[in-house]
Amino acid sequence: MVATILCADVDRQLFKILEKALRDEGYRAVAAHDGDQALAAMSEEHPAMVLLDLTLPKRDGFQVLEAIRGMEGDLAETPVVLTSASRVNPQYEERAYSLGCQALITKPVALDDLLSLVREHVKASPPSNERATREGTRVEGDLSEIDFAHLLHHLHGLRATGVLMVNSGKKKKAIQLTDGYPVAVKSNLVGECLGNYLVSTGKLPEDAVAESLARMKKGEGLQGQILVAMDVITEDEIASALREQAESKLYEMFGWRRGAFKLEIGSRLKRGNTLALETSPANVILEGLRNWTPLSQVEDFFACNGHRPVGRAQSPFYRFQDVNLDAEEQTLVQGLDGSQTLAAICGDDEHRRRTFQALAAVELLELGGEPHAATESAGHTQAETEAPAAPRAAARPRSEDKLRKELAALAERLRGRNFFEMLEVKEDAAPHTIESAYERLARNAHPDRFSKASETVRQMASEVFEMVSEAHATLLDPQRRLDYMAARRRGLRVDAETGEPSVRAEVEFQQGEVMLRQRDYERALGHFARAREGAPRDGEYLAHYAWCFYLCNPDNATVVQEALAHMKRAVKLARDQEKPYLFLGRLCKVVGDGKGAEAMFTRAVQIKPDCVEAMRELRLINMRKDKGRGLIGRLLRR
Repeated sequence: MVATILCADVDRQLFKILEKALRDEGYRAVAAHDGDQALAAMSEEHPAMVLLDLTLPKRDGFQVLEAIRGMEGDLAETPVVLTSASRVNPQYEERAYSLGCQALITKPVALDDLLSLVREHVKASPPSNERATREGTRVEGDLSEIDFAHLLHHLHGLRATGVLMVNSGKKKKAIQLTDGYPVAVKSNLVGECLGNYLVSTGKLPEDAVAESLARMKKGEGLQGQILVAMDVITEDEIASALREQAESKLYEMFGWRRGAFKLEIGSRLKRGNTLALETSPANVILEGLRNWTPLSQVEDFFACNGHRPVGRAQSPFYRFQDVNLDAEEQTLVQGLDGSQTLAAICGDDEHRRRTFQALAAVELLELGGEPHAATESAGHTQAETEAPAAPRAAARPRSEDKLRKELAALAERLRGRNFFEMLEVKEDAAPHTIESAYERLARNAHPDRFSKASETVRQMASEVFEMVSEAHATLLDPQRRLDYMAARRRGLRVDAETGEPSVRAEVEFQQGEVMLRQRDYERALGHFARAREGAPRDGEYLAHYAWCFYLCNPDNATVVQEALAHMKRAVKLARDQEKPYLFLGRLCKVVGDGKGAEAMFTRAVQIKPDCVEAMRELRLINMRKDKGRGLIGRLLRR
């Protein structure tokens, strides 16, 4: 018998994703969107497990759980996992576990972790013969039920890793997701290939692109590196074009009104265009809704939701997402208290409407009440719907190196500090002072700002975010603050965990980078070695160590082979980082493996289109190939 899972949550679109994932695991999922519905579903469905949100309307999660424990028979023993969008405090934990919940978790929660909880607590196992035929969990659905913006947002919250396939009529695209971040994209549209993109944007004439295609067919390499070798475009220009081309493939999907999607969890996309977005999924959604979504879809959203009151998000994770708002928009959002409707705030201002639709989609804003029934713009079909607004270039955030240095400095400053010192407030600080200090720190340390960094840096960001969130939750609650201060006076250690190994590792790594740029290879090697000790499975740290190890002894054949072995392991540990491939390519050149070097440099450019170092290496390789073919042949090809 297939086990039923009751998902009691106000977020209807999140349920649609969870329903598909649970079904693929062999379970049946039913939804409830308020406390009364949840209790009715308990009596009617007799679920094997309940995923229960604390902030349900009519009856909250605690009231529902209390009622479940008072039911007759086996229903009272039903496993319940409580979820909360706000940070869980000790009082919540005490009440939750006194009512017999199996777990109390903070949203967003990774899909893998959620499914693991279900497998752990549901007695009836999913049908083994059905599950064994699948390579991994699939999440399938329709864009008419959950639009592309909400789909990206929820997959980000669920930390999904895999290939998201989306189709609309004959259009088909695939997106590689890593921990919910879009990192690569692939399209079947001829108009979106690099050559056509360069011609359509006026960057190159048609004859030059045609020549590059002819050379591609002869197996002379990728189109981008061929165009650079032809001297019709520079490395920097092709890197910029590759980035813009990949982004346009992604953003174009925000205009799709109908279609289907399927996420193959754990799959990897082959030969896709790397997305060097260097921004958060929330900013991707903001850009897509502001500049690529047809106006009719914005109007439909306001027809359904304009009457609903709007307030700021309660979830710390969503509240402090990295979102590019101007000063006026930030002030407007900061002042929201749930007393005004969406329509009253936005009026007829199209830009503000698009912005607020995006902020609602990424849950930085929360809408009260219930939406009106969905409407379809009269007379519009997919082909007839007006084209999206002309795309504008999204604002580029600060460089990753600068963000990493700021994070490491912040983590170093917080290490060993008490909660008052962390937030830089006095022991008698007022709540609004604590709130202001927390917002500044939490926003700077939000994991979304470090999506392109190494696993160690992302982990450090999560640790710092948890540290300042714990300090905020403790000092904002009067009783918890008194207990904390009393414990400090007694000399007890009550400060948050600081994640010191990852902090020290990143500081050592950054110092090693400075020494490497100064060509002080011996000292750089020492710093990278200490970074490895703090984070032994960080491929980026290992790659820099291996490269410096070679640079310290470039004429020693044994050292070269050992550096190669380290570098190959680094590539396996950091498949989505370009530096290990760049360094491995250089080592391949050292040992005379020309084909291997070209493959590694090509992979580095695929991962990061603006990796100029790898592009220049490829240019040199192509120049040597041209030289070998003779002067007359080169002139004829021009």
